[in-house]
Amino acid sequence: MKSRAILITSLALALLNHAQAAESRIGPEMLPPFSNAPTLLENFSCYFGPFASYDSWLAGFQDRPNFDVEGFRQRFPQHVIEQRQSSIDCRVFVYESDGLLVEGVMLRPRSDDTENRRLPVVVYNRGGNPRRGLLVYGHIHSKMMPLAELGYIVIASQYRGARAWSSSVSAVAELDQFGGDDVHDVKNLIPIINGMPDADSGRIAMYGASRGGMMSYLASRDMPQLKALIVEAGVADLEASLTQHPEMENVFVKLIPNYATEKSLPLRARSVLHWLDELPGDLPILLLHGDQDERVEVEQSLLLAKALAAEEQPHRLIVYPGADHGLQPHRAAADAEIAAWLEQHL
Repeated sequence: MKSRAILITSLALALLNHAQAAESRIGPEMLPPFSNAPTLLENFSCYFGPFASYDSWLAGFQDRPNFDVEGFRQRFPQHVIEQRQSSIDCRVFVYESDGLLVEGVMLRPRSDDTENRRLPVVVYNRGGNPRRGLLVYGHIHSKMMPLAELGYIVIASQYRGARAWSSSVSAVAELDQFGGDDVHDVKNLIPIINGMPDADSGRIAMYGASRGGMMSYLASRDMPQLKALIVEAGVADLEASLTQHPEMENVFVKLIPNYATEKSLPLRARSVLHWLDELPGDLPILLLHGDQDERVEVEQSLLLAKALAAEEQPHRLIVYPGADHGLQPHRAAADAEIAAWLEQHL
């Protein structure tokens, strides 16, 4: 009984310390809500602290051993970053999904010609897991900013259990189910979009890369409002991919509920090739893949395109010769195809 009392006291103290730390947390200044959705709980600008200027962002890396300053400047040219800061409103936000607090990111153009019209929306689904592929500042610039520059509102979920910013969200990796309940975090962006006065909720597309492709297929089954889907280097059959990438089983064991005892069932439940008929039949799908992708083999997209053709699902497959998981060295060509697909369908 004594040891139990000590344990309860320790837990109570830990909770008290956590609450006090939360109250004393020094973070970015909160901004007025950009949506009237009751699930939107807090939001602040991406351009705060170390990201307030190009020089302060770069300075944060320069103490790292072997940091490639020139490579950084080539990937993130100063004039591009500064132009985006002046022309794109970038917000980190916290919203409620299934009773959990989840981080998200929202971008929208600041141009004068967008003030009196509602903009189409792109839901972006990131790849990775709770500790890799997060929507950090560089990721936002690489993957989301180019879409906002085209005139779209871009919104993304960090997925439950992950945290990359100074928000009230707690990082609890075990909450991520790698295509399980975390898919709700994507679908629960819709009320936030619907509550944005400058968003055209009748024109929504979805774009997912790598794991984000799987998330996009899963979410699209319950999102009939989608006008287009773009998947870059996505997995269509997790079981087949596991034979070439057995190291992924470490991720599955940690994140997928009941994987250790069932294996096949949860993998099939996350693999679009096993339930193609559940996708909206008129949803146009653009598939992009590099034939030298070492993370997700190109056969995944080849098999899916063949199956989509058999189902008469509108789609287009583009395979880039010599391209890797990020579609380099054909990134510019891929971005042009993405822009054209969105222009055509939104």
